[in-house]
Amino acid sequence: MPNHMSGRIARLVSGSAIAILTASPAFATLGSFGPNEGYSLSVYSGGYNWADVTYYNAGAYGPNAGGGSGPNFIAPDSGKWRLVSQVGGFFGSTAARNAMLSGAPPYPTSHPNGIPAYMVGAHFPGHNNDGYNLAIRNDTPAGTGPTAYAYDLDIYDTGGPAAASVTSGIVTSQFYFLADPDQPYNPGTPRQDKFTLSFIDGSGNIGLEWGYSRDNQVAWRSVAGGGWNYTGIQANPSLWDGVRVTMDLTNDTFGIDYYDANLNTWQNIAAPGTGMGASMANFTTLRWQLEDATSLGIGGKNMFDDFSFNFVPAPASLALFAGCAAMLRRRRA
Repeated sequence: MPNHMSGRIARLVSGSAIAILTASPAFATLGSFGPNEGYSLSVYSGGYNWADVTYYNAGAYGPNAGGGSGPNFIAPDSGKWRLVSQVGGFFGSTAARNAMLSGAPPYPTSHPNGIPAYMVGAHFPGHNNDGYNLAIRNDTPAGTGPTAYAYDLDIYDTGGPAAASVTSGIVTSQFYFLADPDQPYNPGTPRQDKFTLSFIDGSGNIGLEWGYSRDNQVAWRSVAGGGWNYTGIQANPSLWDGVRVTMDLTNDTFGIDYYDANLNTWQNIAAPGTGMGASMANFTTLRWQLEDATSLGIGGKNMFDDFSFNFVPAPASLALFAGCAAMLRRRRA
C-alpha cells in the first residue's frame, strides 16, 4: 500500500476512534440553563438588560460548557444561538432589530421598543428545583408572527464528537418542559399551534417536529409544516412533563416517549421505526418556535430544562474502525 494511502487510513482510523471512544451520554451545554452551562438573566449595557441568548456568549462559558468567562457581549447571532424569525430579541420585526443593533456590540444604552418576545436562560423556576430554566416568550399581538430561535449543538452536547460528524447510529435527546396555561379548545375548529421544536441536520433538513397546540395538546409530526399527530395528552402548566426523542440516523427513523407528570409514567407516543419526513445526514440543530399572542401565565413564557443527549455510533462504524486497523497492521508487518 502506498505511504500516502496508509496515512489517509491512519487519519480515518484515528478520527473514528475519537468519535467512538468519546461518544457517551452527557448533560449538555443546554443542561440546566444556569451559570454552569453559560447562561445569565442579567447582561446589562447602559442600564438595559440585553439577556436574550443571541446577544452574549450564551451556552459557551462556565464549567459545563468548556469553561471560559462570561457573560460577554457578541455580535447578534454570532454565537451558539441565532434568531431566525422577524420577531424576537426584544424586537417585533427584523427591520427594527437591525436598525437598533447595526454594528453592535457595544449595545445601545436605551431600548426603543420593549417588545415582549425573547429567549432567556437562567430563568426561574427549574425542573428538580435547581432554580434555572430556558424561557421563550412571544406575547406580541396576533398576526405579528412567531418567534423562532436556532441552537447549534457542540461537543459539550454530544459528549465528545462534533455533531456533524455523527452520520449514523442512534441519537437520543431528552428534556423537560413547562407550558404556559392553555387556551380553551373550540370543538369543531382546527387546533392552533403554540410551540414547535424541530430536529434538524447540517443541511437544514427537518427529520421530525414535536410540539403542542394552544390548548396544550401534545403532538408530533414527521413532515415539517404538515399535519400533527395529536396524542390526547394535555401538558399540565403546573408540572414538568418530559420528552425523549430517539433518532436512528442509519435508517432515518425515530420514536418519541413522553413523561406525564400527572401519572408519573413514561409512555410511547411515536413508535420506534417511524419514518422521518426528510432524511437526516446528522443531527446538529434544534429550532424553537413560539407563536404570537401567547400571553397567559408568567408573561406567556414557555420553559424548558434539563436537556441531555446521547450519541451512539452505529455498529458499522466499529466494524470500519476494526477493518482499517487490521489493514494497517498487515501493511506494517
